[in-house]
Amino acid sequence: MTSIGLLARVAHQYFVLGETQQAIAERLQINRTKIHRLLAEAKERGIVSIRINAGTSQALEMEEQLRRKYRLDICSVTPNDTGSELGLSEVIGIYAAQTVETLLRDDMTVAMAWGRTMRWLASNIEPVALRNVTVVPLLGSLSRRSSIDKYDAAAVFAQRTQAESYYLPGPIICDSRESRETILQQPSAREVIQKALNADLALMSVGGTTSSTLRSVGYMTDEEFDDVLRMKPIGNFLGYFFDRNAELIDHPVNERIVGVYPLDTLNIPKRVLVSGGKNKVGIMAKLLEKGFFTGLITDQETGSSL
Repeated sequence: MTSIGLLARVAHQYFVLGETQQAIAERLQINRTKIHRLLAEAKERGIVSIRINAGTSQALEMEEQLRRKYRLDICSVTPNDTGSELGLSEVIGIYAAQTVETLLRDDMTVAMAWGRTMRWLASNIEPVALRNVTVVPLLGSLSRRSSIDKYDAAAVFAQRTQAESYYLPGPIICDSRESRETILQQPSAREVIQKALNADLALMSVGGTTSSTLRSVGYMTDEEFDDVLRMKPIGNFLGYFFDRNAELIDHPVNERIVGVYPLDTLNIPKRVLVSGGKNKVGIMAKLLEKGFFTGLITDQETGSSL
């Protein structure tokens, strides 16, 4: 991992001094491609944060329409333009941080889901010293590969807010229902889940069916995922797969999830969905209709579909 000192130096020269990437590369005697990568890493690790405080009239009107349709307390619509370095999940996460910052206060507990959007949200929270704040995961925290850690959001969020961070000692998906039950019976696991259920704010996302982070990182095999798809789910929420009626599908995978049961989140006062993408519209719409969320942060194209 690149040192913070080098990242900060490159970021300062580019964003503060206004030097070109080529000029910085020549000064530091490294190639321009690496400068580009260092700037991207500085943003991902939260060393650089960017704020754009300008909402279009079209976005503001869409936010009001979504508030009324789904009876939301909070709604924010972000741009849906992406680039070669950042996809839609990352863009939504970056903009979502600005909205989430307005919800933070001392003496609160924040429960967080897992995934790319959540990680970018957490990484872009403006550093702040909150008092007596706890951050807890809604899903299992253990991973067997370092590459999976890039999807962990709770620990990063806690670091940005100087909060106490808890971990749920288990994988997101166990190898069997019996293993799941053994983990959830442990006092440490019960404590974390209870803290999540007593949270003041829950930040959550959903997954579609055309692609799956759970599969790509190895929590599900291709065979398991294909077997789930044969039951025609509309997506997953907190690791659980739902059908077109927003009911849990009857599949063994749904019996192996380590985390908070979706229906149990309904007692958390503020529940914000942070997601977007064509393949997620179906599950987003159904869960919003059923009142799973009190807030929504999504992109313009997804908002239009909703």
